[in-house]
Amino acid sequence: MPKIPVLRHRHAETEAVPVVLPHVVIVVTEPDTLTVTVDGTPHLPPDGQSWGRSDFGAVLDEITGHRSISVRIEVIETDGSHFTDIIGAHRPRKPAPLSDTIEPADEQPQPSQVGGFLPGETVALAPVTTHLTADNTGTINLDPGSGGPVLVFGMSSGTTVMWEPA
Repeated sequence: MPKIPVLRHRHAETEAVPVVLPHVVIVVTEPDTLTVTVDGTPHLPPDGQSWGRSDFGAVLDEITGHRSISVRIEVIETDGSHFTDIIGAHRPRKPAPLSDTIEPADEQPQPSQVGGFLPGETVALAPVTTHLTADNTGTINLDPGSGGPVLVFGMSSGTTVMWEPA
């Protein structure tokens, strides 16, 4: 039987493989303080402060530009356990067109609908006075008695609409 040649590789200098996704490493230390790096570079909190466990979401939102870019995240807990995940960017959705219907002055204003949200999504209104939950078609009902313009923001989809009562 003929011998099969063994391929041997010489260890030559190789170029570093570029990072495809930003690599976020969060190390949790006692007492619940976070040390954050992005691609090996420290991501520091505002002057004189430290990141706490409750800042986790805000730190990720800041690093990902409020989920506009995807990142690979690794969390190292105080007990040494590791968690790794990919935090994906959200695709912006086009909001449904607003109705231009003008209501007669002598009628009571009716609630308006704004669409374009994910079904079951929590929706914030700014000035934020309440949170509403979208129905199974991704629609919420707004009360026109709220006064001036209202910024409507889908907390998961990022859908943003400026709604003005008629």
